[in-house]
Amino acid sequence: MPTSARGTCREPPRGFTLVELLVVLAIIGVVAAAVTVVALPGDEGRARTEARRLAALLESAMRESRASGHAIAWSAERDRYAFWQRGDDGDWVTYPPQSVYRPRALGERIELAAVRIDGRELARGERTVFAPQGLRHRVSATVASADAWFSIEGDVIGRVTLERVHAR
Repeated sequence: MPTSARGTCREPPRGFTLVELLVVLAIIGVVAAAVTVVALPGDEGRARTEARRLAALLESAMRESRASGHAIAWSAERDRYAFWQRGDDGDWVTYPPQSVYRPRALGERIELAAVRIDGRELARGERTVFAPQGLRHRVSATVASADAWFSIEGDVIGRVTLERVHAR
């Protein structure tokens, strides 16, 4: 056992030095930053999510109008879209906030770049109606972000597809 000049026992140091603690904190900071960057979706991920949601809602609305016997309408603007139903007075009203068809705003830096119904550009505020009988309208829309474009195509029998067009 090592002893000092005066003959007392010398205990080994306990705990961590300040430098060791700072190194560990720096490593934790770098790992936390990397996890945050990986976990939060970028513009492309948010655009893909919005495009998937819109494609699913369009297909669902087309099917529901046929199954329920009630027309459902859809309108789109650059940064938002809404589904409509007939109110008690026969006028078109948006679905309530708790409905799956509630009006939705697209995320930041995400937009509906092109919306066409049967090949014709859908005017701002114009609604297209999914009737319960007969063939559907051909619907196409492009959800765009700074990183990528996603194309949504709905055919006359109500099938909706989604594909990534390209990265910008």
